Amino acid sequence: MPNIRKTFNFRDGVQVDDEVLVVTGDRVGVGTTSPDKSLDVRGNVQVVGIITADNSIISGVGTFNTIKVGTGITLDATSGVISATTFKGDGSTLSNLPTSQWVDVNVGLGFTSIYNAGGNVGIHTDDPRSGLQIGGRVNSSPQQDGVGISSFGHIKATGIITASTFNGDLTGNVTGDVTGTATTATLANTATLAVNSQGLTGTPNITVANINSAGVSTLTTLNTTDLTVPTLKSFSSIRAPHGSTVSIGVTVASKTSAHRYNGSGSPNGFVLDGVMAPFLTLTPGRTYRFDVSDGTNAQHPLRFYYDVDKTTAYDTSLYTISGQQGTANSYIEITVSDTTPTVLHYQCQTHSKMGNAFQTNSNVLDTEHNSTVRGTMTATSFAGPLTGNVTGNLTGNVTGNTSGTHTGAVVGNVTGNVTGNVTGNVTSATSSIGVATATSLGIGTLTANAEIQIHNSGGASSLVIGKNPAIVDNNLQLRYGGGASRFSTSEALDLINHGDGHFNYFLTGSSSFVWHKGNSNELMALTNTGNLGIGLTNPTHKLSVDGTSKITGVATFNNAVFIDGVLTVQDATISNLTGNVTGNIISSGVSTVSDLKATGSISIGTDAGNDAFRVYSGVQNRFFIDNVGRVGIKTTVNTPDIELDVRGDGKFHHGLVVGVTTGLCAVDFSNCVDIIGDGGVARNTLAYMLPPKVSTAQRNQLTNRTGGAVPSGAIVYNTNTNKLQVWNGSTWNDCF
Repeated sequence: MPNIRKTFNFRDGVQVDDEVLVVTGDRVGVGTTSPDKSLDVRGNVQVVGIITADNSIISGVGTFNTIKVGTGITLDATSGVISATTFKGDGSTLSNLPTSQWVDVNVGLGFTSIYNAGGNVGIHTDDPRSGLQIGGRVNSSPQQDGVGISSFGHIKATGIITASTFNGDLTGNVTGDVTGTATTATLANTATLAVNSQGLTGTPNITVANINSAGVSTLTTLNTTDLTVPTLKSFSSIRAPHGSTVSIGVTVASKTSAHRYNGSGSPNGFVLDGVMAPFLTLTPGRTYRFDVSDGTNAQHPLRFYYDVDKTTAYDTSLYTISGQQGTANSYIEITVSDTTPTVLHYQCQTHSKMGNAFQTNSNVLDTEHNSTVRGTMTATSFAGPLTGNVTGNLTGNVTGNTSGTHTGAVVGNVTGNVTGNVTGNVTSATSSIGVATATSLGIGTLTANAEIQIHNSGGASSLVIGKNPAIVDNNLQLRYGGGASRFSTSEALDLINHGDGHFNYFLTGSSSFVWHKGNSNELMALTNTGNLGIGLTNPTHKLSVDGTSKITGVATFNNAVFIDGVLTVQDATISNLTGNVTGNIISSGVSTVSDLKATGSISIGTDAGNDAFRVYSGVQNRFFIDNVGRVGIKTTVNTPDIELDVRGDGKFHHGLVVGVTTGLCAVDFSNCVDIIGDGGVARNTLAYMLPPKVSTAQRNQLTNRTGGAVPSGAIVYNTNTNKLQVWNGSTWNDCF
């Protein structure tokens, strides 16, 4: 190709040797006639020099000796090393990392370090909760098997720790033999079973649940100021001597199988000095302080009770409650005395069965439970209820209830209830005697069949107050002297008073006198307001009778008489009946009423229905006035807009007048043009008269009522001739 040094401007592009080089617009194609990008090369590219690009996309295979991304990343094709300022991201799939890549933070020590300054390290776990955790989480609930080492140097393991030497404090349960010498034992909380204890020096506080010895245990010297041992085999117990206040640390933890009430009540329990809810034995004369300052007590106020169910609380004034549980310096303190109850229960005031009980060995028997004394109980005095049999003499005053069988005489005053059978006389000159029983009281019988039964198998039984004359009848009598009447039969009830005074019965409140027959038939009632009801129990008038009444004499009423039902009178003469009659007046004879006023309707021989006045129900005998004043005769309904509807003939003896007050003749329609109808509507447009309209054939058939000739003067309107015609006695004549 010749070398031409000139500038050319090609509007439609440049193409050299078919598809070797194509320039189209702002795009250049090498090996293609349709470049897609600013530079589109279809084939291999060799560049000697540096390619600088903001973004390079290679869809095929690119071969480079060295690739640099900015100044921080270098990819060397010869060595295969990728160098970067910082590596970040998930490296879980990286392998074959040489130890030389870990940073040696202490150069010169001869080893490198693996560290994680920002969190925890886990082995066999992806969720470490300790600084170094191997396996499960030992601090979780429920606990998982594993080992946890905190950043403070604490080690907690669920498995076995074996070491030639332990230096420092040992906290937790030790299972197995402990051999060797403890140089200084400052505090050993609990040893479940210490088989060999050698070389204990210092002044340790040791709490031992059980000391098991198959042979003889010899203690050369035992120096202690506080030795508490719940149980020594082959011995009962050792009691602490009197001394200063004993402090017992209280915490709260989840119940274990060692808890007396495990599986019942609250899932938590009190822990006393590291022991789960123990039963305590306290010594009279000593003060015991339950330290409840630990934060686990915050929701569990410790209190004392007579029983585990906290039915009866021990009086809080008899022990000290200081501070708020769960806060510093708070405690519950009790001083055991000779009057402290023998057994008390320490429990949570809010939750059930968290604690246990303690025995005080006091001299008093104070319990809410039943107590059984197998031998003889001797006391200077008894205060409170006494239940059970008393054999021997009871001398002194008894205050309170006595139940059971008492054989022998009771001499002295009895204040209170007597429950049981009394054989003999009860004599009281000044005291009141009351008998309270849930079943019955029998006089003259041992098996009373009622609440109170008086029985005399040899004669008439009676309840007599005051004078006591001879009793003749075998009826029930409540009497104060007096004699029986002719109605005092063997089945009668007599209330007999000796004197001639009144029989008084007093009511209070809204009570009433009610007379019954049987259990559910009320015959008569007299209310506290003085209303007497016969046949009903709630009369609203001075005399109310439900049912038929008959008065054989003269009944005089000075005021109004109200009859809610039907009044049937055989013959009554009433001068004046003033007032409203609500209901029906039914009379089979002739009743004369001078003035009758009804606010509703009046009917004769039928029901009024919706009419104001109605006579009889048959159509031929019916007469009615409806509730708007329309009158109907021999009809059931009125024709609309007709005030007088007569289904029959009408006769007027003196005349018929329409539209005027006084007629000028027998029939006067002269002023009907001036009639004003209902609602003020004029009726002048209706001021005309229509005679009968008949055809010629119909006219010729007309007769009088008896079938004879038409009377002279008859007027009709002939619809065939459209003429008004008058009959002169022989012919019909047109009027115009």
